[in-house]
Amino acid sequence: MTSFHFSSAISRLSSFRRLVLIHCFLAALPAFASLPERLDSEARGATERLCSLYAIPPEDCAKPVDITVVANPSELPLYWRGLPSYAAGAAQAEAGRIIIILGRTGSYPYGDEIQTLRHELSHVLLFRSLGYKPPRWLDEGLAMRAAGEWGWADDWYSALALPRVAEGKWSLDKVNSDFAGGEGAVRGSYALARGFVRDLFPNDASVRSFVVAARQAGSADEAFRQRFGISADQAFSEWAKHLPWWAEIMTMLTGPGAIWGVVTALFLLAVFTAFRRRLKWRRRWEEEEGPGAVR
Repeated sequence: MTSFHFSSAISRLSSFRRLVLIHCFLAALPAFASLPERLDSEARGATERLCSLYAIPPEDCAKPVDITVVANPSELPLYWRGLPSYAAGAAQAEAGRIIIILGRTGSYPYGDEIQTLRHELSHVLLFRSLGYKPPRWLDEGLAMRAAGEWGWADDWYSALALPRVAEGKWSLDKVNSDFAGGEGAVRGSYALARGFVRDLFPNDASVRSFVVAARQAGSADEAFRQRFGISADQAFSEWAKHLPWWAEIMTMLTGPGAIWGVVTALFLLAVFTAFRRRLKWRRRWEEEEGPGAVR
C-alpha cells in the first residue's frame, strides 16, 4: 500500500501559499489538512489503478515515488528549476520524482492539482512498467487519459493544432516536436496525443494488453506494428486526416490565406470608417459655411 509522509508543518497548512512536501513511503498516514488529505487519497487510488492498468509487477509498484508540491515557482527545488513558465507539473520518470506547482494548475492540459497528480504519476508508473522511456505521444496520451476527461477542450485544442500538424504532413514527429514549443503548440500536441490514444485504446483492457506487449517486445513502436499492422506514424496520419468536419474548417480558417483575408478586411473597414467620418465632417462644414452662414 502506498502512503505519504508529510512534515509536521503541513498540518498547519491554511492556503496555497504554504510549501507542501510529500514523500512516498510504505507507512501509515496520519491525519493532515484538507489539501494534503486530498492529494494523499488520490495518490493512493491513482497508484493502485495505474499499477493495474499498466500491469506493473507488485515489487515495482511498491517502490516509492517522491512528490513535491509547491505553491509557486519561486519555491521550486534547484533540480526542478528551468521548467516552462506554464508547466503546472513535471515528472522525472527514471528517478521516480514528481513536481506539482499549485499556482499554475487549472488550465489545459494540466487541470487542477488532482488531475496534475494523476498525469505525472502516469509518467512514472508507465516507465516502471515498460522499463524504458516510451514515445512522447504515447506517454503524454496515456497521461492525459489517466488525468481524466476534458470534453470540449480536447476537441478545441485538437482543431487549433491541425494547421501545425498539416505543416508536418500529419506526422507524429511534428506533434512530438511541438511538445517543446510554445504554450499554444504544447496544448495542441497534448490534445492530439490524447485523442489518438483514446481512439486507439477504447478501454482499459486494450491499454493493458498493449503495454504488456510493448514491455515484452522492448519497443513500443515494434509492439504497435505487431498490434495494428502499420507504424504509429502511418496510423496517426490516417487518423488525423479523418478528424471531424469542423476541425477541417478550423484548419482552413487558421491558415495564412484566411488570416491575411481577415487583416485585409479589417484594413478596408478602417478605411471605410475613416472616409465616412471625413464625409460627415465635410457636410457639416458646408452647412456651416453655406450662403446663410454668419461670418
